[in-house]
Amino acid sequence: GVVVFDPTAQWTGFLRKCQEGFMLKRYQYFDMKAGEARSFNGRIRTIKNPREFIDIKEYMRPGEITIFNISKMTPQQIEIFTINVIQQIFRSNLEEAHQLQNLVIFDEVHRLLPKFGGSGKGFVQLERGAREFRKWGVGLVLISQVLSDFVGEVKANISTEIQVTTR
Repeated sequence: GVVVFDPTAQWTGFLRKCQEGFMLKRYQYFDMKAGEARSFNGRIRTIKNPREFIDIKEYMRPGEITIFNISKMTPQQIEIFTINVIQQIFRSNLEEAHQLQNLVIFDEVHRLLPKFGGSGKGFVQLERGAREFRKWGVGLVLISQVLSDFVGEVKANISTEIQVTTR
């Protein structure tokens, strides 16, 4: 299962079948055919209340993507929401797993830093998640434009094993 927290409302495209010619041409690099293009199974929820409780286990369904559209929130509200989500994952009593079971994606995480309107408390919770989620098979993907946005222990947990293949 994939859960995305999207402050830009751009991830919703994953729920539509790809019809972009330039993207379909790239399928060959992954041993796929353009005719195999399909949408992902999933759903979109728009969150406006940063204190809304989310039963995160309900959204961690194998083979599905859930996109939480948080684009209507301010950076301060996104931070409150992020803290609550991370705490909910810790409280959800997930079973230990030795393989990846779920992927949790936070886009535009630099918005949690003080220079972009956050207090940094949300980033501390993400750091905690980066340290501990893997024991439950939860992968944490943090997306920002600049690597230097990642601080402290978050940076220490970044995988540097990136392989680029060109043909």
